[in-house]
Amino acid sequence: MRLASGLLCVLVSAMCSVGTQSPKSNYTGVIGTKLQAFPTWFVSAGSDVTIHCKAHTDEKKYGDKVYLHLAWTDMRPGNRTKKIVASRPASAGITYELNPVTHEHQGVYTCDDNGSLPEVYVLDWHSMLWVEDAPPKASMDVLSHNRSQFFSNEAFTLGCQLPDDNAPWKMMRFNDWTGAVTECPGQVSSDHRLSSTITPVYLDSYILYWCENPAGDRSNSLNVSIASVTVLESPPLPVMEGEDVMLRCFQRDRKTKEISSSFHTSYYKNSRLIDNRFGRGPFDQEGNFTLRAVTKADEGVYTCKMPEAGGSFESWLSVKARPVEE
Repeated sequence: MRLASGLLCVLVSAMCSVGTQSPKSNYTGVIGTKLQAFPTWFVSAGSDVTIHCKAHTDEKKYGDKVYLHLAWTDMRPGNRTKKIVASRPASAGITYELNPVTHEHQGVYTCDDNGSLPEVYVLDWHSMLWVEDAPPKASMDVLSHNRSQFFSNEAFTLGCQLPDDNAPWKMMRFNDWTGAVTECPGQVSSDHRLSSTITPVYLDSYILYWCENPAGDRSNSLNVSIASVTVLESPPLPVMEGEDVMLRCFQRDRKTKEISSSFHTSYYKNSRLIDNRFGRGPFDQEGNFTLRAVTKADEGVYTCKMPEAGGSFESWLSVKARPVEE
C-alpha cells in the first residue's frame, strides 16, 4: 500500500512503504504489512505514541503461522544498531507504546516477519520516528523549488545552513522503501552551508532529509515525496501568520514528460474538498489556489487532484505565529 502523501517534519506523516522486492512465483502465499503511529511519526519529547505493526493483506490466512517482528534501528550518528522490540503472530498484530517518547526512541521502525515460514513472502514496511529538537542547531531548506514534492528523475537542490562552528556536518537521508539511512551524494560545503543536488529514481516514495554532526546535533528535517504523474506545490517550511500562500498542482505527461498545470484542479485539506475545479474559490486562470492571510486554522495536510492525472501526495502546511511586538 502507498498513501498519496508527503509531509514536512512538523506534521503527522504516514511515512510508510512496502517491501523492495516483488513476490516470486514459487511463494505459496503473500502477506502485506502495515505500520502506523498514532498520533504522528513526528513528535516532541514527552509525547505519547502508539505504533501498530499488523498484517494488511493475508488472502491465504497464514497469519497464525507467521510471526511479525517490530524492529527498531537507532539513528544516532555512528550507532545504527538494530534490535527486535516486539514479536507476535501476524493475525494478532503488534501494539507498541512509547509513553513518553524520548530522543532515545527515535529511529527507523520496521514491520517484517522472522523468516520462520520461508514459503510465505512478507512485504516489509519502514517508517522513521523523528523526535524534534527545539530549536534545531541547523536549518534545512529546498533551494531550487518552493515545494517538497517532485517527479521521478526531476533534479532538485537541498541546502542546510550550519551554525558557526567547526563540527563536520553531513546531510543525511532516510529512504522508506529500503529503510536505510545514508549520506546524500555530492555534498558541497561553502560558507557554513551544505548543499546537494539530487535526481530521485524511487517512485511513490518518501525520503526524509536532515543534517547532523558526530555529536548528534541536527537540523530540522524535510520530507520529500517522489511521484510519477501529479505533484502539489506548497511551502516546504512554516509560513508566517498573515501571509498569502499559493498552492499549485502540476501534472507530467506519461509519454512526453512535459510538466503543466491545469484549471481543472481540486484542492483538499485534511482529506476534505476545500474548492473544486469549477473555480468557486480564489483560483487564478491556471487553477492555482490561494489561501489569503493564513492563520493557524489554515494549518493542515493539503492535496490536489486533476481528473486527467489523479491525486498528489500530501503536503503539510505549517503556520507560525507572528512575534509579539513590544
